[in-house]
Amino acid sequence: MHDVTALGTFFNPRSVAVVGASSDPRKPGNIALRNMRSMGYRGGMFPVNPREEAILGLPCYRSVLDIPQPVDLAILLVAADHTLEAAKELAHRRRRANDVSAAVCMSAGFAELNTAEAGARERELVRTLRDASIRLIGPNCLGVIDTSSGFNTNFDIPVYPRGGTSVLTQSGAFGNSLLLGSGTKGRLRLNKYVSIGNMADVQMSELLAYLKDDDSTRTIGIYLEGLSDPREFFEVAGEVATVKPIVILKSGRSEMGSTAALSHTGSVAGADAIYDGACRQAGLFRARTVAEFYDTLRAFSKQPVPAGKRVCVLTHMGGPGTMCIDEISTLPGIEMAQLSPGTVAALRTILSPAANIGHPAGYIDLTAAHWEALHNQVLQILFRDPGVDAVIQILAPSAFLDQELLAREIVSAWESQAGAKKPLLHVVTFGDFAGGLRDRLEEAGLPTFDYPDSVARVAASLAAYGCAGRVAAARAGDAKACACPSPPAQGPAATLIAGAAAQRRVSLLEPEAYEVCGQYGIRVAPFRTVESLEGALRAAGQIGYPVVLKVVSAEILHKTEAGGVMLGITSDEGLRHSYGRLIDNARRAAPQVDRPGVLVQKMMPASTELVLGGLRDRLFGPAVMFGLGGIYVEVLKRVNFRLAPLSLADAKTLVRETLPAALLEGVRGRKPMNVDAIAAALVSLGRLFEEQPLVEQVDLNPFVPDDEGGLALDARIILAKQAGST
Repeated sequence: MHDVTALGTFFNPRSVAVVGASSDPRKPGNIALRNMRSMGYRGGMFPVNPREEAILGLPCYRSVLDIPQPVDLAILLVAADHTLEAAKELAHRRRRANDVSAAVCMSAGFAELNTAEAGARERELVRTLRDASIRLIGPNCLGVIDTSSGFNTNFDIPVYPRGGTSVLTQSGAFGNSLLLGSGTKGRLRLNKYVSIGNMADVQMSELLAYLKDDDSTRTIGIYLEGLSDPREFFEVAGEVATVKPIVILKSGRSEMGSTAALSHTGSVAGADAIYDGACRQAGLFRARTVAEFYDTLRAFSKQPVPAGKRVCVLTHMGGPGTMCIDEISTLPGIEMAQLSPGTVAALRTILSPAANIGHPAGYIDLTAAHWEALHNQVLQILFRDPGVDAVIQILAPSAFLDQELLAREIVSAWESQAGAKKPLLHVVTFGDFAGGLRDRLEEAGLPTFDYPDSVARVAASLAAYGCAGRVAAARAGDAKACACPSPPAQGPAATLIAGAAAQRRVSLLEPEAYEVCGQYGIRVAPFRTVESLEGALRAAGQIGYPVVLKVVSAEILHKTEAGGVMLGITSDEGLRHSYGRLIDNARRAAPQVDRPGVLVQKMMPASTELVLGGLRDRLFGPAVMFGLGGIYVEVLKRVNFRLAPLSLADAKTLVRETLPAALLEGVRGRKPMNVDAIAAALVSLGRLFEEQPLVEQVDLNPFVPDDEGGLALDARIILAKQAGST
């Protein structure tokens, strides 16, 4: 990656050349100059147009080569066919004057057209500038806004209220609609904005790294469509997220990964599923809707991070309050607060006897008997309660309440907090009727929301960020930790895998897969591999009934479909019968196989069936999967992903977020699951992918929990396609 400190020129250039400037007030080359003035940019502005003498009172130059003063940055607003010529002049100037170091190409007509000619044009543009050490944002973008310096290339946004949110977007149209939708009142106050376009040179990950150390950026919002190197992006994002929150809106959820579905893992692993897991692993907050993206950004930019996850819901309307509580009950990482006896007593002295205090826990309904100063008193009591980490207040101001006075009382209570403040989020119903209240609260840094369910999700995100900091500390303490020793990357497992690849096999045989699992500390059910009925009887005697018989043959990949699995064998007589049927089925499925091998395996008691798996994705590289397994894994798709390798802390979080708490704790007489041991197996799977590049997919399904963690009852290891052709 390039030196990201050099990206500072894009946000605070001392001087700007506008190539393609125009005297026509309807054209972008004129609007861009006007917008920089209206935003308060004080650097030098040099219009460039061979057909003009002056624009907006500024001298106009025929070429960037004719500008006598130093130039830090160039904005390219000429047609795509003329952009290369302008880039060559910039490169020439750089070599001659050693000044211009950055360019923003807003012109379209490049790789976004998906034609060979347009792609070649973009590559030549990047090569020309890069050879002269000039960094490029774009092409096909709306460029940069910096509310601190006043620099603004965006021809739709003339001025915008300054704040702590920085936005990176792959869609200029979406980014502009986000800002314009917030309106001139600036409920989403902006620090920096980058419409990055085609990302031909400067990448999203570089901009993220720059914003990490940007003191004026408090919160980062990202609109993402796709990345050529998502692993690098998430590695950088994970580092940035430890310093400041990142909210991401990813479109294109239906895009599927390119990995062939030769396993259950491959069948359920769409690109969006892995994006989702990577967001969670990096500590990013993925919004599912535009409204959630907007609301979460505003909350993070204006409110402190709570110390815990206990929230109090304060309202004077039963219905919306109940809706908010209903949503909180479905969200992980947040819960209703338990009000202290002192808090309850203090509230009873000032509230109506009809008020609801603490039923359910953490809920307060003032009823209609409320007035402006009462809100101040109640909020101060709640802020002092050590069992309350955040407060959600749901308001529907009526005609007999003074909105300005109510806002002052609420703000006064918020500001009265000593030390670290607790978050205060507001739902203000009735839309424009309460416009004055909304405006006053927003101006004071108290974000307002439209709906009681959406504010619950925002509160959960605030709480989760505090939790993410604690998880990050745990991750640092056990970085890539595992309960089992790491085998050498070129040890017996590598030899076994390479041998199968040399035979051009699609996958390892099941006993071979078990051997690899064993070398990585992943336990498997007891088994023996035999070649005769007599061997099967001896094996069953050693293992102990009940047993399972499975065919072992490179020609039979899907054993169940071929009748190559016999379950529930409890005696020698049953084994003889099942063995004969198994061999007959195998010969019908693969006539070329005369004497298939047979695996005799201990049949384990019924238990919750899990799936542990992984795959090597075309974009992300290795990723690990965990979820509910068995025959319904592709139907239920209750699975989640993490990029590999992963830490033990990451793996534990993966297990806990995927399975219901009741299942982990044990239901219907079953023992609690050993989350630590299951997580250690996931860590080992991640290391297997890291160390064995010939492995394409892994399925351990079913994987059944036991006191020591769990056992794989079946294992499939698919080899990379290219391995068979080498």
